[in-house]
Amino acid sequence: MEERSHRVLVVDDDADLLAMHSLHLVSLGYDVLTAENGKEALDRVNGSHQSIDIILSDIVMPVMEGYAFCQAVKSNPEYQDIPFIFVSSLASLEEKLKGFEVGADDYITKPISPEELGLKIKKLLVLREENKNLQQQLSESNSVAMQAMTYSSDLGQVLEFYKNTLDAVNYEEVARLLFDATNNYGLKCSLKIFSRDESFGFSSQGIVSPLEESVIELSRYRGRFFDFNARTIINYADFSLLVKNMPIEDEERYGITKDSLGNLCDAVEARIKFLMYENASIQKEQVINVVIGMMEEVDKQFGEMQEANTNVINSMLDDLDEAMLDLGLTSGQEDLVRSIVVEGRERSKRAFKRADVIYDKFDEVRQELDNALDNK
Repeated sequence: MEERSHRVLVVDDDADLLAMHSLHLVSLGYDVLTAENGKEALDRVNGSHQSIDIILSDIVMPVMEGYAFCQAVKSNPEYQDIPFIFVSSLASLEEKLKGFEVGADDYITKPISPEELGLKIKKLLVLREENKNLQQQLSESNSVAMQAMTYSSDLGQVLEFYKNTLDAVNYEEVARLLFDATNNYGLKCSLKIFSRDESFGFSSQGIVSPLEESVIELSRYRGRFFDFNARTIINYADFSLLVKNMPIEDEERYGITKDSLGNLCDAVEARIKFLMYENASIQKEQVINVVIGMMEEVDKQFGEMQEANTNVINSMLDDLDEAMLDLGLTSGQEDLVRSIVVEGRERSKRAFKRADVIYDKFDEVRQELDNALDNK
């Protein structure tokens, strides 16, 4: 059976943009439905005889604007897994937070090239498929997953988490232990770790969406706890934790949960710093070994140069003694020539003697590098 094309719903009240996006997506092999406002688009979603695979929507539109349309789609269990992309000229963090609040998966700021739009759509379709597979795996593993927390109280869970993080050997394992802990509170979370050279994203629900990543990065410097409705972002030096469903309806439970999350994040920060230091130590060892190798090569070449120079001068003296027999020089002239060559040899020895001092310094540095490796 031939696989059907993915169906994209494009929503915009600008007829020119609607036509441009539609033509480009058709050229990429997508089936395209269009609508000029959120109300018409919602009717399309409800009335489509085939499932819609992804939605691309403007925000500022008549009749029903984009936020309301997205919220209507995401609040319906039948359609809530459809990837939803906002394309808007509104570029502030506040607008992106609104998009995140209503459940969008990505937020693209106009103007955008057709090529970039195609790549964004393709990425979200791949993420949707991967999320389906991960959700299936999570569903199967939940029934047999080992309980990371052995105490019933919040304090007991935190203490157990501290103990378990001591054995975490990489960022992925730290994230898994954290999600095991937050699952006990009924929380859905995403974790973004920022190392020196790159960042790593993890989600308790599968994969971090592009919009989640954008919101986390834009909120990095909004304070330790950045709250917006039922969402909370907890920022540390080396990571940010996004909690998507804080229990805001229960004030007491909300406060306890926030305190417990702070304790959990303290342990996460400590383990991440250790792992970063461990990685840096490995890189340091590699650099030191390279430097030691270079210095050993310098030592070898220096010795070979000294030996070659001595051999050349000695050979020249021998050749000179033989040559002077044929030159008819007086005894005094022979002594003068020979003294000049001997003086040259002595100067060469003195020059290499001064170079020996430099080599001794190299040797001291090499010893310091060896000690650094031994004391890692």
